[in-house]
Amino acid sequence: MLHSRRNLFKFGTGLFGALVIDRQGYALELRQNLEFKSRSELERLAQTFEYGVASGDPLVDRIILWTRVTSDGAESIPVRWQVSMDTNFMQIVAEGETEANAERDFTVKVDALLPFPGTTYYYRFFALGCWSMVGRTRTAPDTMQNIRLALVSCSSIWSGYFNAYEALAQRNDIDAIVHVGDYIYDFVDEDEQRNMPADPVNSSAAKTLEAVRQRYRFYRRDPFLRHAHQQHPWIIVWDNHDIDHDAGRAASTRAFHEWIPIRSPVPDNDNVIYRRVSFGPMLDLFMLDTRHIARNSRSQETGAASILGDQQFQWLKNNLIESRAHWRILGNQVLMSPWKIFGKSIAEGKWDGFSADRDRLLRVLVQNSIGNTIIATGDAHLSFGANLEIEGQPAAVEILPSSVTRGNLDEQVTGILGSIAKGGFAAAVKLFNPHIRYFESTRHGYGLIDLKQDGATLEFWYIPHEELSQEQEMAQALYIASGQQRITREAAPVSEGRRRASPAPTEPRLYQSPGEVGGQGGAYFDDAELLHLRSRLTSIKVRSGDRIDAIAAGYEDGRSFYHGGNGGSEQELILNPDEYIRRITLGVGKRKGTTTIHYLKLTTSQGRVLEAGKKTAATMDYVADPGRHIVGFRGRQGRELDKLGPIFAPDFV
Repeated sequence: MLHSRRNLFKFGTGLFGALVIDRQGYALELRQNLEFKSRSELERLAQTFEYGVASGDPLVDRIILWTRVTSDGAESIPVRWQVSMDTNFMQIVAEGETEANAERDFTVKVDALLPFPGTTYYYRFFALGCWSMVGRTRTAPDTMQNIRLALVSCSSIWSGYFNAYEALAQRNDIDAIVHVGDYIYDFVDEDEQRNMPADPVNSSAAKTLEAVRQRYRFYRRDPFLRHAHQQHPWIIVWDNHDIDHDAGRAASTRAFHEWIPIRSPVPDNDNVIYRRVSFGPMLDLFMLDTRHIARNSRSQETGAASILGDQQFQWLKNNLIESRAHWRILGNQVLMSPWKIFGKSIAEGKWDGFSADRDRLLRVLVQNSIGNTIIATGDAHLSFGANLEIEGQPAAVEILPSSVTRGNLDEQVTGILGSIAKGGFAAAVKLFNPHIRYFESTRHGYGLIDLKQDGATLEFWYIPHEELSQEQEMAQALYIASGQQRITREAAPVSEGRRRASPAPTEPRLYQSPGEVGGQGGAYFDDAELLHLRSRLTSIKVRSGDRIDAIAAGYEDGRSFYHGGNGGSEQELILNPDEYIRRITLGVGKRKGTTTIHYLKLTTSQGRVLEAGKKTAATMDYVADPGRHIVGFRGRQGRELDKLGPIFAPDFV
């Protein structure tokens, strides 16, 4: 079991550090570890393929490849694609041409036919004179072998950092990421305005098709989400927040099919997403739609309200009976297990409210001796591991591994009262629901499903989301012995899977954020949201006393970004035409229990220094690689600077 502890400093991705002891206590120096490209190349890449690459719905002989091209004003743009066995594209196995057009928001989806099952491939696109970043993907195997799937849901970009996605991007032992809904969100929870964007359009209700598309664009600018898409194929279904935008269901489902690497089951009907994704003789994965296609329809078979609808249910029944795979997983948006307190359901909007559908599904499994079935669920923002049975017969096991970021009891109930409420609620859940074998109500992260011939391991991985962190913990593992249809061990060890081929090369980025230091208070800001392709820093102003009250960056085009309060006295550093800021030293301290930035030192390429505040024992140095400089900042602000980190960019030639 992996254990972790929260430290004062949290770091981002693609970095390494060396601890340096000095007279002041300790300092950590970070340098970027990136393949350098010329500024002109990075500008063109950032402009043309701003939203990265993705793949999805792997089969033994094909996979969906996706990107989005930023138009240069044309209504249609020719796009070339390639798939190779190596990252240098010396062993190309498939290639072709397509187009990006305004009708599909310039998104591109290719169902690439590939020669080998169970194989890692690398892919890229070419448009407007520019190659995209390289993505990695993998076809499904055609032999009986270990399958490992990550399970995620409920990813509100405003509620915190997508640390779970970055953790998955860095894992080299999974076959695919399964997202069971609420990939994007339609509104900001008023209690979770943690990372609010500078442009209000990115947090406002989406009232048009263009606004829904913009929500996807905003999400895909997130580096952690983009990295996870770059490194692994995804298998995704929608839930209510994906399709309940003010623009209406038609616009919402259309944008989903444009922006998600899904093999649309009915190309001319955006309403249909339920489908089967087979991983050879080991696994059949059935992705369901319990939210849109026929929810609340009246079943002709049961006479009761249906969560699936008769057509989808019959499709699922037939496929389950026909399946010859060793394991079956049902990708399912909402909790299937009964969930009651004092005999009364507290999940009427889940399968509890459609018990006739649940009963007939479980009967199909039991009456047809369909074993080794796992229900993989999202939506609830809580963690569940539960046994499902019908008329006393074990039928399946359900895993629900909490949300990526969207709030649970940890956000809704705080303080001492919150601790009591959480503990009491968990105890009540287990008391009144003995089939629920694992329950956790306060943490965020992802699940991992490890399938082998002799059994399946269901793991609950947790990672902080309110601060940048890669300190994850595997808190619980449940084991299902093959053929048992129930949890057979409740404290299983961490599963092990074989390592996959080398990751795709790190995405070259024009603007890089290596990390932040400081406290948790204040409002979020990120200058990268506002920087242009050729933003050039010309001046820095700092207000300070005993602490750093504010920082302001001025640019060649006349714009300026101000962060913090109005206290302290002001210092200004005006850069010479060929001068850059190469280094920033930040000191963190506490006053009256609040952690903020107490010290700041900027060093330029010409050796000039701006120093403000009072030095502290805990300091951090961020140093730009040769040919790069500091162009802006990100962090948290209030009356003072609560948190701060630099944004690096290539020098101008």
